[in-house]
Amino acid sequence: MSNLLVDWQALGQQALDVAKIVGIKLLEIIGIFIAGYIVIKIIMGLLKKIFAKSKMSKVTYKFLLSVLKFCLYMLLLLGICQFVGIPITGFIAILSAAGLAISLAMQGSLSNLANGVVIISTHPFKEGDYIAIDNIEGTVTEIKMLHTIIATTDNKVISIPNSKVVESSLINYSANLTRKVYFNFGVDYASDVEKVKKIILDVMTNCNKVILDPAPFCALKNLDSSTISFTANCCCLSADYWDVYYFVMENVFNEFKRNNINIPYEQMEVRLRNDNVVMPYISKELQKRDESMAVKLVKTESGDTLDKMFHKLADKTKQKRMKHKEEKLKSKQEKLKKKQETKNAKNKTAK
Repeated sequence: MSNLLVDWQALGQQALDVAKIVGIKLLEIIGIFIAGYIVIKIIMGLLKKIFAKSKMSKVTYKFLLSVLKFCLYMLLLLGICQFVGIPITGFIAILSAAGLAISLAMQGSLSNLANGVVIISTHPFKEGDYIAIDNIEGTVTEIKMLHTIIATTDNKVISIPNSKVVESSLINYSANLTRKVYFNFGVDYASDVEKVKKIILDVMTNCNKVILDPAPFCALKNLDSSTISFTANCCCLSADYWDVYYFVMENVFNEFKRNNINIPYEQMEVRLRNDNVVMPYISKELQKRDESMAVKLVKTESGDTLDKMFHKLADKTKQKRMKHKEEKLKSKQEKLKKKQETKNAKNKTAK
């Protein structure tokens, strides 16, 4: 009985010793993690200040900070594994295998990540630019590692994969400081062309946000079925595009009304005909098919198809024409010879 008590006491003492060792080790690991976390925070804060003061774009340094943060936490994790006693080489091999499996399973995401790097390095647009990608228009609010976030004019937030952004045709309306605003107007055929042009030019000139150098432009463009079409354009700051567009459209419409210039509707003219229309035609009946003359793609006794027969027939015809030409030439030569003989005979008689 006493032996049993001694064993339990020894076992309890061993468990207590192990718990102390594990507890101390766990506290050390927590301490290392906290210290590493604080160091990473300090490093990231310093890098953020350095990048902010540099000429680097906000999107670029945000992306670099996220990559550096990931690398620093990976180094911290490897340091903790080394402290615990887990072989780093084996851990790296496990990470490599896991990375390969993840890369195969996340090909699309990795493609978006790579294209995110392309967008950040090439700068086709930046945050705040108004762009259009595959019939999606809006202001770029954020460029993330995998997606580009766009806010549309109707207050929708659209997330576009970076791979699609790179592969698609992209229009950056904010790339230049200024932008041209184009208009098309249609008026009635009874309208005075010069008066219409003056009204449109006056409206564009009187808009405070229109740049007058280069001067606004207006000209007659098309003579359509029911309207005279005019094209017009003016220059403004890219940020003022829609303000100028709506101002001109609204005021041109109002000025047309004030000056009795009509904007016609689409019209279709329908007339009732009372006359008897006689269409010309050939009274002769349709000729019936003659099977003896009909073309048939069949093999002949020699095994030739109709196509080969046509070629043979063409060759025979060519040969006949050549023979006919030769006979004609020969006949002509004989006539000339006879004519010459007759002429010679006459000369002899005359002598």
